[in-house]
Amino acid sequence: MMDRLAAFLIRRLQHLNRREVRRLALRNGLLTPKIIEIEGHLVARYAPTFDPSHLTGDAERDVRWIRTRFAAFLTEPPTNRRDHVDPFASAPALPAYLRRGSGVAPADRHVLRDEWLAYAVWLVGEAGAAVSVKHLAPTLLLAGAIREAGVSLRMAVDLLRQPAPIISVEISVDGFERALLQLVEETALVPFGPYVGMTAEFMEGDEIWAWKESEVKRVFLHVLSRDDARLNRPAMRRRLVSALAHGSPVLAIAETEGGVSDQIDIVSDIRLTGRGMDRRLITDLLEVVYGEAVSDHANGISQIDTAALTLGDLGLAIRQGRAIETTIEALTRLAARNRDEENDDERSDGSSTRRIVSQTPSQKTRTDEEASKSAPSKSGTDRKDRSKRKPTGAEVVKPQPLAPEDGGDGKPSLIVETLSGYGGARDWALGLKGDLADYLAGDLDWSEMSTKLLLSGPPGTGKTTFARALCNSLQIPLVVTSVSTWLQGEYLHAVLDRMADTFAEARAQAPCILFIDEIDGIGTRVSASRQYADYWNACVNKLLELLDGAVKSEGVIVVGATNRPHEIDEAIRRSGRLETHIEIPRPDIPALAGIIAHHLGADIGHIAANAEHEGTTS
Repeated sequence: MMDRLAAFLIRRLQHLNRREVRRLALRNGLLTPKIIEIEGHLVARYAPTFDPSHLTGDAERDVRWIRTRFAAFLTEPPTNRRDHVDPFASAPALPAYLRRGSGVAPADRHVLRDEWLAYAVWLVGEAGAAVSVKHLAPTLLLAGAIREAGVSLRMAVDLLRQPAPIISVEISVDGFERALLQLVEETALVPFGPYVGMTAEFMEGDEIWAWKESEVKRVFLHVLSRDDARLNRPAMRRRLVSALAHGSPVLAIAETEGGVSDQIDIVSDIRLTGRGMDRRLITDLLEVVYGEAVSDHANGISQIDTAALTLGDLGLAIRQGRAIETTIEALTRLAARNRDEENDDERSDGSSTRRIVSQTPSQKTRTDEEASKSAPSKSGTDRKDRSKRKPTGAEVVKPQPLAPEDGGDGKPSLIVETLSGYGGARDWALGLKGDLADYLAGDLDWSEMSTKLLLSGPPGTGKTTFARALCNSLQIPLVVTSVSTWLQGEYLHAVLDRMADTFAEARAQAPCILFIDEIDGIGTRVSASRQYADYWNACVNKLLELLDGAVKSEGVIVVGATNRPHEIDEAIRRSGRLETHIEIPRPDIPALAGIIAHHLGADIGHIAANAEHEGTTS
């Protein structure tokens, strides 16, 4: 049986869920409000708009009846909206004799009219969607951490009431960081909200604290362990000081041991360190969903390798309406699968003979002996066994030999020097050509060169042509990829691997040009409460990591191309990344003439002569 603290938090979560269901029913017209006066106070009282004569007084049977007929009124897509006023705070409670499901004779219902209407309102709350496992599991984990830390609820509530509290939570469960953020932002479990989180890695200036979305929310700074690792100490300190200066709470979350940085841990008002995934958590979670029936399956639960489960596995296996036997079997098999995959990964670290599952049979990996014969890479990050690297879809284009100065057939080479209509992009390229020559001669450091460019312009203005011309002018390889190519990965980790491996391929070709087309497809970072935020934020953050020098990229010239520069995250365009932004306009008349002359080459003289001759004869 779960402890009192966990039971209390679960009951509060369920109560809040029923309240949201009743609010939804009110908005959809299933309930109607009426303002009445009680002892001089005006309160809202609600009654059903449906005919309650169909109800029997058997709560279980009546809940099924409402779900069958009014399910569409009780469900809607997930939303972040949270009302401040609770119109049901004074709604009458269900009488005990009705809760027992004993039923009431139809002839007696008119005598109990008020109680009967209250019963109908209560049924609406019970018939709504049950609390999701994605909220139940982190609630139980949080309750365990609070209990183990010896923190009372009164202490925690008093702290949250104050401005600028700092709370750190460290629980070693895969997926806990994201789950806790969703719990805070999507439910009213944490008092003095509603809350909206801003990640420390995303927050750059004080203006972020004025953020609003249709209603006032309490903004809090959340620091995940992976975000903390990306920021140096001075940068993290600036963000913490800015948040605390505005009176905003700070929540540091880690799902790995020691994931909360020491500078946050030192100043934390409350430090919570909880147990990971264990049998007690699974038992408590199943008890919430299945009730007392869980006691009959203690032996089956004991067979689950709970340490191998993730929060995502719980959401897959534990669903309302499933038989408990099916759920336990699914948990057992998911844990076994995770453990097998973990063992396979450990074996693959010592042997490269195992084929990657997502590859075709012809794409076999090389053996350790073959890999050891390959030449050492220029960067330490490239020392990773390339046999484990999946294809990235990038194309490597070698520079074309420059045509002789006499022109040969009269058609000039595709080089930057002969391009027309490129303006500032042409000037940047010619400056880079001189700098590259000095770098190769040892007279200039790579860090002193402008090697990252964002090229924008309408479709058809020749952004890809510029990249190929730059390749020929500099006489270095061109590695061509696009964001859409990266996104062909089936899962997030595959997408991030494609991004990292593309940069690794470019480093292996250095000096070279890495051309990233459709770079606006990487998107922008958003609040953690938005749908799929973890996916897109991870993609943007990975690109920032690859661009800003955290991964050594000397010798790689990065050119990003886009039709929509304003849809790119501002951090990508900051100093040290794609800081140089040049727009290629549509060509004017002189530029069009130059383009035509380039493609016609020596033939332009014959065309001009024929045109002059035809003009004379006519």
